[in-house]
Amino acid sequence: MSKNKVIKSVSFNVMNDQDKAYLERIEGVNFSGYVKRLIEKDMRQRKFIKSEKKTVQSPADHTAFVTKGTPLILKTE
Repeated sequence: MSKNKVIKSVSFNVMNDQDKAYLERIEGVNFSGYVKRLIEKDMRQRKFIKSEKKTVQSPADHTAFVTKGTPLILKTE
Protein backbone atom coordinates (compact mmCIF):
# COMPACT_ATOMS: atom_id res chain seq x y z
CA MET A 1 0.00 0.00 0.00
CA SER A 2 1.17 3.50 -0.79
CA LYS A 3 2.33 5.59 2.15
CA ASN A 4 0.39 8.46 0.54
CA LYS A 5 -2.95 6.88 1.48
CA VAL A 6 -4.93 6.94 4.70
CA ILE A 7 -7.53 4.26 5.34
CA LYS A 8 -10.61 4.93 7.49
CA SER A 9 -12.90 2.01 8.24
CA VAL A 10 -16.64 1.94 8.86
CA SER A 11 -18.37 -0.75 10.90
CA PHE A 12 -21.90 -2.00 10.25
CA ASN A 13 -23.81 -4.12 12.75
CA VAL A 14 -25.78 -6.70 10.73
CA MET A 15 -28.15 -7.18 13.69
CA ASN A 16 -29.16 -3.48 13.57
CA ASP A 17 -32.00 -2.69 11.11
CA GLN A 18 -30.65 0.77 10.23
CA ASP A 19 -27.16 -0.59 9.56
CA LYS A 20 -28.67 -3.34 7.38
CA ALA A 21 -30.50 -0.67 5.37
CA TYR A 22 -27.20 1.20 4.91
CA LEU A 23 -25.53 -1.97 3.66
CA GLU A 24 -28.35 -2.62 1.19
CA ARG A 25 -28.07 0.97 -0.05
CA ILE A 26 -24.36 0.68 -0.84
CA GLU A 27 -24.49 -2.81 -2.38
CA GLY A 28 -22.76 -2.73 -5.77
CA VAL A 29 -21.56 0.87 -5.27
CA ASN A 30 -17.97 2.16 -5.26
CA PHE A 31 -17.98 2.71 -1.48
CA SER A 32 -14.89 4.93 -1.41
CA GLY A 33 -16.27 7.23 -4.10
CA TYR A 34 -19.69 7.28 -2.47
CA VAL A 35 -18.29 8.34 0.90
CA LYS A 36 -16.05 10.97 -0.71
CA ARG A 37 -19.07 12.47 -2.53
CA LEU A 38 -20.99 12.59 0.78
CA ILE A 39 -18.07 14.37 2.45
CA GLU A 40 -17.82 16.84 -0.45
CA LYS A 41 -21.56 17.58 -0.22
CA ASP A 42 -21.26 18.09 3.54
CA MET A 43 -18.29 20.43 3.09
CA ARG A 44 -20.24 22.58 0.63
CA GLN A 45 -23.26 22.80 2.95
CA ARG A 46 -21.49 23.38 6.27
CA LYS A 47 -18.81 25.94 6.99
CA PHE A 48 -17.57 24.20 10.16
CA ILE A 49 -17.59 20.47 10.82
CA LYS A 50 -15.30 20.14 13.83
CA SER A 51 -15.48 21.79 17.23
CA GLU A 52 -12.38 22.83 19.08
CA LYS A 53 -13.14 23.28 22.78
CA LYS A 54 -11.18 25.98 24.54
CA THR A 55 -11.03 27.05 28.17
CA VAL A 56 -11.68 30.76 28.60
CA GLN A 57 -11.85 33.09 31.61
CA SER A 58 -15.45 33.73 32.67
CA PRO A 59 -17.21 35.48 35.55
CA ALA A 60 -16.88 33.59 38.85
CA ASP A 61 -20.50 32.38 38.87
CA HIS A 62 -20.53 31.20 35.20
CA THR A 63 -18.95 28.47 33.14
CA ALA A 64 -18.12 29.40 29.55
CA PHE A 65 -18.00 26.95 26.64
CA VAL A 66 -16.44 28.21 23.42
CA THR A 67 -16.28 26.09 20.30
CA LYS A 68 -14.99 27.06 16.89
CA GLY A 69 -17.85 28.09 14.63
CA THR A 70 -20.42 28.56 17.39
CA PRO A 71 -21.31 31.53 19.56
CA LEU A 72 -20.21 31.81 23.17
CA ILE A 73 -22.52 29.91 25.53
CA LEU A 74 -22.65 30.90 29.20
CA LYS A 75 -24.17 28.57 31.80
CA THR A 76 -24.95 29.68 35.34
CA GLU A 77 -23.95 27.11 37.97
